[in-house]
Amino acid sequence: MRRSNSSLSATAAEPSADVVTSSLSFFLLGATGRTGLPFLSQALARGHFVTIYVRGVLKLPASVISHPYLRVFTGELHEAEKIELAIRTAKPDVVYVMLASETKPHTAVSTGTHNTLLALRKLKAVAAVDPRPTPFISIAAWGLGPTGAYMTNFFARMFVSVATVLFWSKPLADFEKQLAEVGDAKDKGLIRPTLILPALLNDGRKTNTYWSGEASIMKEAMGVTNFVSRASMADLCLKLGERVASGEEVPQWVGITNS
Repeated sequence: MRRSNSSLSATAAEPSADVVTSSLSFFLLGATGRTGLPFLSQALARGHFVTIYVRGVLKLPASVISHPYLRVFTGELHEAEKIELAIRTAKPDVVYVMLASETKPHTAVSTGTHNTLLALRKLKAVAAVDPRPTPFISIAAWGLGPTGAYMTNFFARMFVSVATVLFWSKPLADFEKQLAEVGDAKDKGLIRPTLILPALLNDGRKTNTYWSGEASIMKEAMGVTNFVSRASMADLCLKLGERVASGEEVPQWVGITNS
């Protein structure tokens, strides 16, 4: 049964079975990152096939590298042809971009997204992948996209303004660049995007007590100083991917916070 967008609104996480009955194919950028790695481990544990594109495998645990459902391609984010080969091989049900632009030159998110979308355009042009819009899930930050208008609290606006100037200006600018290209790709029917928008993240354990939902309804629960673990966010990304791949409708903008 298809779920409406509102069905994801302000709902607590539900425990998952260890293995799903129907395996999916995922393509993942950012597999060695602080969110990508827990997502990769959780997806493999759930019985999904995951194709990753990484600079190297040294940051991957031995148990992950040896997993029979993992396929690894190596290269740099600017090497578009290598990304295209990885996606062509994966034939993904869902594409995930879990990159960060926290280090120089602060362009990882937009570069990886651009070359992933470029690959999808080329592959769909020759029917190498499903011609329907590809589910595309990525992580940005609360305050981007439409959620900027939801931050009406004076303290929240001041906190974000100061933090942006001091720490986040270049990473946030790269997220904005990504979102513009994602929006264009959606309008042209290339992808069906879902953007996960956390407030602050930490490296705590995965729990089943976080809250997530369509951003406009989550706005009252979201606070710029609220934390949620990256492992819990990875759990949400996995569940949304499973839902959208099965044909369910999920929101484009999803907030997540601790309960």
